Amino acid sequence: MANDTQNFKVSEFACKCGCGFDDIDQRVINMAQTIREALGVPVKVNSGCRCEKHNAKVGGVRKKYDKAGNLLSKGSNHMYGLAADLSCSLGAVKMFETVKKLHAEGKLPDLDYCIRYKSFIHIDCGGKRKSLWEVRA
Repeated sequence: MANDTQNFKVSEFACKCGCGFDDIDQRVINMAQTIREALGVPVKVNSGCRCEKHNAKVGGVRKKYDKAGNLLSKGSNHMYGLAADLSCSLGAVKMFETVKKLHAEGKLPDLDYCIRYKSFIHIDCGGKRKSLWEVRA
């Protein structure tokens, strides 16, 4: 079970549907805390844990199976408590650049993937991708 940090409560990372799924990985909370400290402004958790039903509702990456029923893709890291979508008053561009700087300085060693969207960023520690950084419209 994860622990609260100075600025974040585990409950902020719970599934927004109200199902009670709140098994967030401590590394995600720690990354959010590091980002918040570097920015110097409050950071909002738009999405942390997601149950499979809520993930589908918000258009998250779904599990994929082959014709024989074998799992090909495990789906969104939100469903495993390994990701969070964050926003703040400074905007996604500033957050994304701050995360890049923190990572380069070795202050986000658990970051495996970061996406910048129009109004928020996605961070996760769910496994390395081809690229650490991505920008989506």
